[in-house]
Amino acid sequence: LTIDQVFAAITKHNKKLADEDRFSTKSLNLVYRANNVQNMRFVDTPGIISNKGQGKDNREDIQDILRDTLKKPNTKLCVLLEPKEFSTNPIVDFCDETFGGRDKWTNQAIFLMTKFDKQLGDSVAGSKANKFFEEFHNNGIVPHLVITPTLPKEDLPTEELFNQRKALLETASNEESKRFDAWLSGHENFLQSNPDDELLLEKTKQRIGFESAKKVMRQIMLEDTARRLPEVLSALRRDLASCQNEVKTLKEKRRFNDPKEVKLVVGQILELIQRRILNYLDGDLETAVKFPEKLQTLDDELDGEEESDWYSKELNHHSEKEE
Repeated sequence: LTIDQVFAAITKHNKKLADEDRFSTKSLNLVYRANNVQNMRFVDTPGIISNKGQGKDNREDIQDILRDTLKKPNTKLCVLLEPKEFSTNPIVDFCDETFGGRDKWTNQAIFLMTKFDKQLGDSVAGSKANKFFEEFHNNGIVPHLVITPTLPKEDLPTEELFNQRKALLETASNEESKRFDAWLSGHENFLQSNPDDELLLEKTKQRIGFESAKKVMRQIMLEDTARRLPEVLSALRRDLASCQNEVKTLKEKRRFNDPKEVKLVVGQILELIQRRILNYLDGDLETAVKFPEKLQTLDDELDGEEESDWYSKELNHHSEKEE
């Protein structure tokens, strides 16, 4: 499938569910293969907060999806925060409720505050921006700041909607950089006219832009790959040994599918059996050489027979009856 075909299929599916006012816990699986990406799996859930007061409350279904997913090894949680005060950001409370406490999930999470352009105007000074993030930082949350491109309207035909979103994404990184550069320049200008103010905290500055989030995600995946490399190599060696044994077995089976090969092998076996029978009947020269003390003369054999329990017995116990 092409990307636009995938977009059309998913849009159609979601529209059908929306028209039926229905939520489905059945996942849509999209497999993307390429030789220039790391192996990963994204699990995207529906909007959480928007479901709270609109239509059927599906929060419990979404919580079940999150719990089941986070149980799997090497899983990280990507939390999208709204660009507003910590106390009015209900997604954090939702995750606390889902996982049973903040210490159960924050160390496995990466935070992105999307649509941050809505907050730029309220954080024109470094001190105001630092004050805005203070409660987030006090709760162990240092989000990456992302300016999300949006369309003037979304009610468009599927093909047109796809093309316009694609065009937005192509310019999103440059537009985001320009707006954040202007924001930081505003802090510097404000500080020049207000020396008692401050610049943006470095830990916040390091997380500006979607590229910063991508860099951290790649680092997490790289570290995970490095940790699992010995295990992966061991599994590959086991698989290789198994495949080599299977190839060896198949080659042997293929040999015996050839009538000429079977005839040759059977001939060799019959020759070996015949040789062993003759050795048994004539006496095995190899055995005689190895154990000379066991050799007997004819007289020794006759004397041994006279001392045998069978010496006085009839060779044919049916003799009397036959007479």
